[in-house]
Amino acid sequence: MATNMTKEEDNFLRIVHLNYRVGTTALRRYFDSVHPNLPSVLSSPSNKAILSDLHKPPRGQRKVLYQEQWNTLYPSSGSPVVSSADLDVTLMVCLLRNLPPYVSPPASGFDALPQSNDLSLGAHISRIKYYKNFIVSHSKDGKLSDTDFKRIWIDLEMAIHCLGNQQDFVDASDAKSKCLDYKALKELVNVGFSIHRNLKRLNVHGNELAVQRSKIQKLESTVENIGKGNILLENNDLCAL
Repeated sequence: MATNMTKEEDNFLRIVHLNYRVGTTALRRYFDSVHPNLPSVLSSPSNKAILSDLHKPPRGQRKVLYQEQWNTLYPSSGSPVVSSADLDVTLMVCLLRNLPPYVSPPASGFDALPQSNDLSLGAHISRIKYYKNFIVSHSKDGKLSDTDFKRIWIDLEMAIHCLGNQQDFVDASDAKSKCLDYKALKELVNVGFSIHRNLKRLNVHGNELAVQRSKIQKLESTVENIGKGNILLENNDLCAL
């Protein structure tokens, strides 16, 4: 642990690493096992109709897919073929819960933290999603007590063991003691908080919201690459917030 890093700060950044780097990878492995041919899934008329209703819902229903997310799933002609690598946690969970073969929601739903004794696939997916949002909402403080750290670590390890493979198990175990790039992690967490704060000030539609969501997706992809040697943020990304 860095000499200027408190134990509580180290706890928080290790959860950031575990969730974004290992948890997201495990979720993506599971997603690929369910939808091994994503372009075929997205081109299915019935699936596209489902997603279209989430993008432009009937009157009185909540919009789920925003324009930027729709553009990710259905890019302009001539763009590279869409794969799970293009999807963030939110979009992967959206497809898993809305397209066949549907993942059954846990008793608490996909948007809440499941009970610790719920070991269903839906519960493990919800844990990854819940703690991704937890990290953003707690990024201003950036600290976790040992009690909270242990509880969250157990939750995420359960999810990783269910959704991932042997390499993910090893990466999760190593994450407790491995040397992390604290500076890069802190910068990324600060970006996430800034984006979250800006989103709360925006209307629920429009180009500005799409831009902010695009930054969130880039943030998640960047954090996921920690440990792969590609973790630097462009100065323009920081200055634009």
